[in-house]
Amino acid sequence: MKKLETKYRNDELSPAELQELRNRIKSMSDYEIGEEMYQTWMNEKIDVTSVPDKQIDKIKAQIENSIKEEKSNGFDFSRIIQIAATILLPVFIILSGYLYYENRQIATKEMIVCTARGERASVTLPDGTAVSLNSESRLAYFPQTYNKKERKISFDGEGYFQIDKNKEVPFIIDAQGLQVKVLGTTFNLLVRKDHKTAELALEEGSVWFGATQSHKNVILHPKQKAILDQSTGNIFIIAEEDTQKISAWRHGNMIFRNTKFSEVIHTIEQSYNVRINITCKNCPTDTFTGTLPLTNLNEVLEVIEKSYHLKAQIKGKEIILTDI
Repeated sequence: MKKLETKYRNDELSPAELQELRNRIKSMSDYEIGEEMYQTWMNEKIDVTSVPDKQIDKIKAQIENSIKEEKSNGFDFSRIIQIAATILLPVFIILSGYLYYENRQIATKEMIVCTARGERASVTLPDGTAVSLNSESRLAYFPQTYNKKERKISFDGEGYFQIDKNKEVPFIIDAQGLQVKVLGTTFNLLVRKDHKTAELALEEGSVWFGATQSHKNVILHPKQKAILDQSTGNIFIIAEEDTQKISAWRHGNMIFRNTKFSEVIHTIEQSYNVRINITCKNCPTDTFTGTLPLTNLNEVLEVIEKSYHLKAQIKGKEIILTDI
């Protein structure tokens, strides 16, 4: 009986066990039920944090009123135990209902991890997969189905994925215009809704990379980068000898190689959560190659000033670049 009662409160009973518990309770006398509930009340810790305070207060008032009535008619401890048992039994039923409801709510809710502009974060998924999120990124999955037949997430932004290897349960990423399928590998993925292209740079293992628009797909190998044209669905593969440079943001750096000045400025805005206005007459049209820090805006602006002969003025979250 004790074992069935404990499993009932923890919402672990099978249908057969629930029927067995009902039959046992029906066969017990009031005194036996009272004694059983008394032992539970006195010797076991019962978690009632999920039961509303109003319900607890109501039950308490019922017990006190019943005890007062019994005292006025003559004190009978066994009768009080029977009263308490009769009133407390619904507590266990209510508590089990609340626990079941809360567990169902948690299981069906979508788990979401987001970073705001200028923020970075790390998350470990239930299967042990580690993901580092860059600025303005979003990762979501459903705990109820994750790591069952597949490990599926939705993603937007930039992330560094270290997928825990599991040949039986593939890891799948759904993102804007693409899908990625892997078994266990390490790569950097950049895919944003407002970007014309998406990129995946592979460090280890292999990756299936597919375009949802054109249904084209490729298999990537280490030191390769796939570039998806979101407007056409075409996928291009280029050699990337140093893929770790692409994920340099994880170590506090921004590495650029022959990058358009406008793209450099946009990356700085995202990384530092600032707005940059360029009012120069001869704005730079060439490219930039170099490394900029993610933790020192003044140093970044100093490099930009010296590289392009500009002057930076900081006004709160706004930066104005003008000719010297």
